[in-house]
Amino acid sequence: MLEFASFVGAEINWDLDRTDFLTDRLNREARAAAGIELSKRQYNRRFRMLRRLSAKASRLERVRELRRLTLIASAGFVGAIDRDRFRADADAACFVAYYTARRKLRREFSLTGRENPFDQVAEALLARCRARGDTDWAMIALACPAWEVLRHLRPDQLGELLGRWSAVTRSVAGLLAGLWRSSEIDKATMVVRTGVDSSSWNALAGAYNAARNGWIACLHAAGVPDLLDHAWPGKVMRVMAADLAFWHHEAGGGLHPDTSVWSRLPLPWEVLDGTAVCTRADVEAACREHGVDPERAGWTAPRAHAAIARFRPTPELVHGVSVSDPVWAMALRHARVFSGKPVRTGVFGGQDAAG
Repeated sequence: MLEFASFVGAEINWDLDRTDFLTDRLNREARAAAGIELSKRQYNRRFRMLRRLSAKASRLERVRELRRLTLIASAGFVGAIDRDRFRADADAACFVAYYTARRKLRREFSLTGRENPFDQVAEALLARCRARGDTDWAMIALACPAWEVLRHLRPDQLGELLGRWSAVTRSVAGLLAGLWRSSEIDKATMVVRTGVDSSSWNALAGAYNAARNGWIACLHAAGVPDLLDHAWPGKVMRVMAADLAFWHHEAGGGLHPDTSVWSRLPLPWEVLDGTAVCTRADVEAACREHGVDPERAGWTAPRAHAAIARFRPTPELVHGVSVSDPVWAMALRHARVFSGKPVRTGVFGGQDAAG
């Protein structure tokens, strides 16, 4: 779109970097000197059209970048896996596909935290990978940068992955900085009202935290976590709508302890660009001040998986699954396997056992 705008705009000496309708248009003398024979009205219409086209292209670029970072937050770098590599190791491919699907489950509007994506099925699939000697651990690490996976990587593979996560962390931090400056967000509570682009903020916050966790996990796996001791960026808190915050309050809850730690520390993007100073000791002190374990909460160490979640079928996980036997498919349907509701037991051949 921008290439087309530049090509068409050459007829009126239009500059992509100077698109302000009030200050960047050419007057009559400048148009005559440039050999532009269009009337003022025709010139203004073309200038306005090109300005709008460039603005749309900028918005499109921003949305595409936001989508890319959202996918990285929920799936890591699985987009870099080509078809041949994916098919070469069936066990690793099954784990990557299932674990990625689990991480992409939609969040539920509730007071409880998000369920651990590493469930019983993921554990069983990873066990198959452990049992083989030629597992493509580097491919698994693109989706799951956990210690158990990273310890199998060669130094060059670990270094490459470390560079990927470092670059994404800094890229997302820059976008968060711009959104922070243009929004009115209360750092102490992270509660927002109408008018704040909370969707973009939460998507970027999720991408930043995932990239930061992957970055720190690689540093620990390489045995060099002390490289960040003098410039340790903290986590970024998601924003919460006022109605959900009120619900938490009415249910007897309050702000998450991490929010108090976040408000106590310098902004992460200022630490990354050197504007502010935040050491690992500063982070640990802030955590102790608010009763947070800095390692278990992921402030100074890779965030460890919680207890392995119990498997439960959901519409997202069974979407697109084909069943060759129509009787078995009917039984699964009556058992509510495809609905996401609690599975009904005692179903055979499409009829309840009691019937």
